[in-house]
Amino acid sequence: MDQGSAARQELLVFSLAHNQLFAFSTLKVREIVTLSQFNRLPGSHPAIAGTLTLRGETLAVVDLNRAIGLTGEPPQSVVVCEIQGTLYGLLVGTIEAIHAVEIAAIAALPKGLGQRTFSSAVFRDEQNRLVQLLDLERIVGEIHPGDTTIPALDSASLARIRAQKILICDDSRFARKQMARALEAHQIDYLSAPNGRAALSVLKREADAGTPVQILVSDIEMPELDGYQLALSVRADDHLCPAYVILHSSLNPVICERITQAAGANEGLTKFDPHALLAAIGRGAGA
Repeated sequence: MDQGSAARQELLVFSLAHNQLFAFSTLKVREIVTLSQFNRLPGSHPAIAGTLTLRGETLAVVDLNRAIGLTGEPPQSVVVCEIQGTLYGLLVGTIEAIHAVEIAAIAALPKGLGQRTFSSAVFRDEQNRLVQLLDLERIVGEIHPGDTTIPALDSASLARIRAQKILICDDSRFARKQMARALEAHQIDYLSAPNGRAALSVLKREADAGTPVQILVSDIEMPELDGYQLALSVRADDHLCPAYVILHSSLNPVICERITQAAGANEGLTKFDPHALLAAIGRGAGA
């Protein structure tokens, strides 16, 4: 992966209710299939339209309109995506196009939008239309919470981790809360940033103050400055490069590992596993 290609994200743009435009990364997309009947499962989450069997594998089909509280345009296609290691079918409206967007042109959401938004960033397409990037991690996390059990840590390991200055970085508020919960359960202090540009500012501020960040946990796909570019910036700066960098992504493990190696990060993790996260932070602390 070269820096030029990494400075852009390929995004699948589609409509949902009321012709609102949304997008997510094509790195998550496996394929697009035609709309069909689904087997509704009694007692399932209201946003689950049913199940779909694809080449012998059964996957849950998520009605994105219902998942984010919209009503209107009926779905037209099913986009099969891999999110946090699991395949899902996502019901979308009209598929517009695949756009290659400069990461710097993707803007973080204003802070005042509140806690209920299911988007993590916005950008303008070639027709100057506003497109929202969906926070698929939050959508999936609310439907299938997964294992949120926080593992125990022995006292020696915990002491070494608590001695580290830790920065967590993710454009998904939901993902930051997941990480924060795992750390706070053990009274581990941390700093937080909503995107790579903000994280780089924190890293430089702390280094200038003589209290450098020692462990950085960062998402890969983010607006303004992504995790790949953030890791490269850390490695290129003598004052920052000693930091132990963990790239933490909902992309499939193969893609995550490829980006991790190209960026010079220490390791890559698939979201969200509190056991794996704390173990990686422990390795960074020498625990």
